Amino acid sequence: MDNVVVFENKNKPSYLETGLFIGVILAFLGLSVFLALSSGKVSNVLVFQIAGFIYGLSALMYIFQFFFKNENIGKVGTLLAFAGWLTQTAGLFIRGLESYNMGIFHPPWTNLYESLMFFPWLAVGLYLYIEREYKTRTIGTFFMPIIAFLVIWGHKFNTDINPLVPALRSYWLYLHVLSSFVGYAGFTVAFGASFAYLLKEAQVKNKPVNTYHYAGFIFSLILTGIFGYLTLTGAKDIKTMIFGIIFIITLIALIYFAVYVLKPIANKLPSENLLSEIAFKAVAISFPVWTASIMLGGAWANEAWGSYWSWDPKETWALIVWLFFAAYIHGRTIGKWKGETSAWIVVAGFIMLLICYFGVNLYFPGLHSYATE
Repeated sequence: MDNVVVFENKNKPSYLETGLFIGVILAFLGLSVFLALSSGKVSNVLVFQIAGFIYGLSALMYIFQFFFKNENIGKVGTLLAFAGWLTQTAGLFIRGLESYNMGIFHPPWTNLYESLMFFPWLAVGLYLYIEREYKTRTIGTFFMPIIAFLVIWGHKFNTDINPLVPALRSYWLYLHVLSSFVGYAGFTVAFGASFAYLLKEAQVKNKPVNTYHYAGFIFSLILTGIFGYLTLTGAKDIKTMIFGIIFIITLIALIYFAVYVLKPIANKLPSENLLSEIAFKAVAISFPVWTASIMLGGAWANEAWGSYWSWDPKETWALIVWLFFAAYIHGRTIGKWKGETSAWIVVAGFIMLLICYFGVNLYFPGLHSYATE
């Protein structure tokens, strides 16, 4: 069994520091909301677009810090990530206020566009906590580019604020959807840590890299880009679904070959134990929340449609995601699946999460089809 290493944050923030931190957040939010209400020109969409730009700059800073080992650049990356998070927070408040002023108030996570703004907000908040707790910015190198892409790409969808469909007009909306997105955020952080672990493992074991790996990496990278674009921009038909299946296959191949080809950068990563611990803690936090979201969804479904479980595509894939991460926790706990094996289970679980979040919403009709509007 692997030795379990627990990392503790020795520098706990003082009450004064915490108070100042909360004060800055409240002042920023208050100013943003005041500007939005008084001018009427600060729309939530503009604020989210600014947040996406800031996240893009943050991603670049994390990448530069990773390769050049410049601590000051890393601090700028963290500061930009926090600034983007604050900007997104203001955007969520403003969108809620705009829906209230329209007489159709609802929380800002009821359709695909809103979810693509809300999910990164949760994920970045969790990531910044982990970065502060473990004193490493490595995960941000892999994590922040994903966040920047989601926030920027999300604006291709309908950004209008519309009245809720009858099925969503329930207090369950706050409980079920919020817990689901906490799970999405935590599993995404776990994926970043697990991918970094696989790179470090390849370096420590000195796995050989040959022409086959380089050719596979380039080929799968090109195909992933092509079929990813076709999947995300295509019509909702069988051809696009086939493109989506090919995209998933090429994405798995890309991750596999990247573990070998990107091995030289692994010497800049922290220890395997630290990366493994971060992944496990992220899953340990997210898994019970994801479990609660499934149970809450069942209760809501029974109230709305008279059945706790209907094998709706979203329900089915949520269960598949749950099974993957349940297997991961079980394997890690009993020591049967450890190291590289457990990291690949997290990667596979994340692929299932992508299908659950994007594939089902975009291409599988069902009881959750309203989420695409």
